[in-house]
Amino acid sequence: MAAELRKWGALTVFVAQNAGVVLLMRYSRVHPSGAPYSSRVAVLMQECTKLPICSLFYFIECGGPLSGLRALRKDLAENSIEWLQLGLPAMLYTLQNNALFIGLTNLEAAVAHVTYQSKIFFTAVFSICMLGKQLGKMQWLGLFMLVLGVVCVQGLADQLLRSAMASGAESAPATKGARLHGRSNAGLRMLGESLVDEASVAGELDAQLLHDADALEDGVLEGARALAEAAAGSAVIGLSAMLTASLCTSFASVYFEKMLKGARKPSLWLRNIQLASYSAAIAVATVLCEEDPLRTTEGWLHGFSFITWCVVGMNVLGGLLVAVTIKYADNIIRGFAQAVAIIFGAMGSYLLFDFHITPSFVVGVCFVIVAILLYGGAIDPEDIGKRLCPARDARGLRLVPAEDDLEDSSSQEPFMKREQEAPQP
Repeated sequence: MAAELRKWGALTVFVAQNAGVVLLMRYSRVHPSGAPYSSRVAVLMQECTKLPICSLFYFIECGGPLSGLRALRKDLAENSIEWLQLGLPAMLYTLQNNALFIGLTNLEAAVAHVTYQSKIFFTAVFSICMLGKQLGKMQWLGLFMLVLGVVCVQGLADQLLRSAMASGAESAPATKGARLHGRSNAGLRMLGESLVDEASVAGELDAQLLHDADALEDGVLEGARALAEAAAGSAVIGLSAMLTASLCTSFASVYFEKMLKGARKPSLWLRNIQLASYSAAIAVATVLCEEDPLRTTEGWLHGFSFITWCVVGMNVLGGLLVAVTIKYADNIIRGFAQAVAIIFGAMGSYLLFDFHITPSFVVGVCFVIVAILLYGGAIDPEDIGKRLCPARDARGLRLVPAEDDLEDSSSQEPFMKREQEAPQP
């Protein structure tokens, strides 16, 4: 009973963290309380917070701080090459964290969250290449549906429809202006027959009004085009950043898994200490390379608010939850948790950011959720097909499990009985 409570408690926190961190990061970037904070400093704060927490758990595991420090020094002396090898995944994880901030600055939280699930596809590819992993038919089907879902979520069909409507709207004002100009000329000709002077004045006013209207329309269209180009540019930047984050975390996780499957199997907390140490050093270098004039006057933590620190805390929690969910839940349960987190993330985007849920987004989310469940083995279409269309023998009799077999769970040999169906009229 206690194990079940721990498992479902860990998964509840996992769902809340997966959905909440995306919404918080997006909110902190689009609704800053003051001057915008540096995302590179935020990544540095994550690693500086994660390092002492992992060290604390490692010291508890070793039996105390002194024992933990001795174990760290001994491991560093005996496995120095291994410590050096961990520099690559640490660099990739740091790049991933920075890319996530860029992606969530330029993309809606729901779109970014679903796009980030492309890490499953990249992880599968790297697992095949680096670990020699073999995928089943259902896993390949899940990867195919994942790619389709990510493409649909980007709203390509909706963008094509909007561009077609925009081109039609752009041509409409010119037609309207031509008709108005024709009517004005006809009225001026009628007035010219009786009042030549007034007609000339009216014609000049009419021409001036038309000129001003055309100029206003041109300005509005140019402004709309500029906004559309800026939005498209930011969408491309956001999509590229999320795909970069997916690529980095996929390669780093497979590389990390390959090291864990080696002859030596150290503590998971020791691995986290190694990664956090490297990541903190790399994050300091990225901060120093960033040009930020406010840093010299207001300090490194300028723009940090309560929401920003919540973002840092949620990201730290996500790193620690990996070990907990691996220990208490299998891939199937984690797949369901990821699917629920995507749904909650979409609902949060709709409520917090007035995100417009389009048909293509709904289709894409459905594809991605089914892909996650297929890849994790949570659903099996073949098994579902057998349940919907049970096997029959040559006489048309359906084969179902015997009641004795269902009652005796210790039996290893499945015993089948025939269930006579009612004759067809």
